[in-house]
Amino acid sequence: MTEWSDEARTRQGLYRFIGVALRPPESERHELLAAAVEFLDDRDLDRYPYAMAWRRFRDEFRSVDTLEPLEIEYVRLFGVGMGGTPATPTESFYRVPARDGGIADFVSKLQIEYRSMGLASNGTAESPDHISTELEVMSYLCGVEADAWETDQSREATGALRDQARFLGSHLVIWVPTFAGRARSADAFGFYGRLIDLLHAYVIHEGDFVRSIVKRSIPA
Repeated sequence: MTEWSDEARTRQGLYRFIGVALRPPESERHELLAAAVEFLDDRDLDRYPYAMAWRRFRDEFRSVDTLEPLEIEYVRLFGVGMGGTPATPTESFYRVPARDGGIADFVSKLQIEYRSMGLASNGTAESPDHISTELEVMSYLCGVEADAWETDQSREATGALRDQARFLGSHLVIWVPTFAGRARSADAFGFYGRLIDLLHAYVIHEGDFVRSIVKRSIPA
């Protein structure tokens, strides 16, 4: 199952990479991302439809020599300012009304969904419906899939793929395009503009890719 597990490991790494990059910029975090860029660059991403978006962000990432401009841009795009948040990075903002406890109910149901997949709160500052949290969930599910292929547990691997398809279809595929559109409307450029383009291209590809695998027979 080397081919299937390698594919899952690549996807696991890319989900985690984008999720970490969408957290506030810090020097230690940036160093981790730099190592991840090298790992992903060895994974032959040129064969995927999102390859151009990946190359553009990779090159932009490598051109960063100081974090201060990223810190300013991160707050401008994703922080709360006098005029609100240009591109709110949480799913509930796009999916439910803020009144009548809609957001709290949405987040509560999402946490139940996480627990059903074997996930518990990791104590991070990001909310359960933050884009980085949801990408980490997908990274976890890809890791479960890869572990299953590597131990010849095809039924468990198929179950992990079904969980991925369900989570993508119920969450990321629905709200990421709108989130990306708002970021672009807010004149996201450079680092975050390229990152948003990669996020959007990758999520759309994954929605189609995982759904097609689940629909057809998985090799035993």
